[in-house]
Amino acid sequence: MKILMIGLGSIGQRHLRNIKRVLGDEAEILAYRVRGLQRTFSDTMQIRENVSLEEEFGITAYTSLEEALAQKPDVAFITNPTNLHMKCAIACAKAGCHLFLEKPISDDLSGVDELKEEVKKKNLKVFVGYQNRFHPGIRTVKETLKKKELGRILSVEAVVGERLTTMHTYEDYKETYMARKDMGGGVVTNQLVHEMDYLYYLFGKPLTVYAFGGTQGDLSIDVEDNCDGIFTMDYEGQTLGVRVHADFYQSPPSRYLRVVGEHGKICVDLIKNSVTKTVEDKTETTEYPDFARNDMFIEELKLFFDSINNNLTEDITLDDGIVSLKMALAVKESMKTGEIVHVNI
Repeated sequence: MKILMIGLGSIGQRHLRNIKRVLGDEAEILAYRVRGLQRTFSDTMQIRENVSLEEEFGITAYTSLEEALAQKPDVAFITNPTNLHMKCAIACAKAGCHLFLEKPISDDLSGVDELKEEVKKKNLKVFVGYQNRFHPGIRTVKETLKKKELGRILSVEAVVGERLTTMHTYEDYKETYMARKDMGGGVVTNQLVHEMDYLYYLFGKPLTVYAFGGTQGDLSIDVEDNCDGIFTMDYEGQTLGVRVHADFYQSPPSRYLRVVGEHGKICVDLIKNSVTKTVEDKTETTEYPDFARNDMFIEELKLFFDSINNNLTEDITLDDGIVSLKMALAVKESMKTGEIVHVNI
């Protein structure tokens, strides 16, 4: 399989390593590289000194996307800055590539309909990289809801917070895509969007959102660094209130989901990889000592390649990616206007 990598920063390199683990020598790697940075990462985001990425993985690199697509790749991984996703995805779809599209699929809706049309016309697979759906804790919540162990759901809260200044210690945080408006940055589209995806996965269609926040701290960046919001969601015929929070300041990081129902509650800690569930006053805590964060990325790649090889429906589709993007844009609009915004799905 001939695979084109568009963007070889930290997430692009993670996918590259995992592609070789999943496909081995069956994967021929091409790359469209603009900056051509020579940083090579490990799975734990450490710089691997004196290691050439292109030599290690036998990458054939191109400085022109047109030239790279002329090599007729089968698959393209779109892992460059968010604001460039859609332009590259459309070009690759027109060239007949199946797409692995990193989250969020873009920072606005421009080009989304064109991509959908091209994908449908060429019968292409598009898998969106929301790996947290494969976290064992999120899967436990899914199963708990399916069994209705908590009874009627009364409230949901999802929180993510991490200090931006220490996320990528190998570079100036102000120059990262997360910190720059012109690259599609901000805590909503780069952090909270993961929560919005798994909330949609668990609780269904978002209806409205009221959010507040913005650029509130001392990071000297031009994107929102803090956000609180309340979604209403259409969950099994009831209008469910869902609270969300995201910030660029917490240290140590915090990431959890709490669901409360008539008969109990469940809380997932996505950093400690644990689930605490109470049903009718009986509490049990489950930990996953053998789980590694990279396991989620491996699983999504296996499912993506399986969807291509066996013509299966993707587990996380382009339409799923559009939903989470619309949720993020609605949050930003509400923060800007101070009003309740309808999420038009």
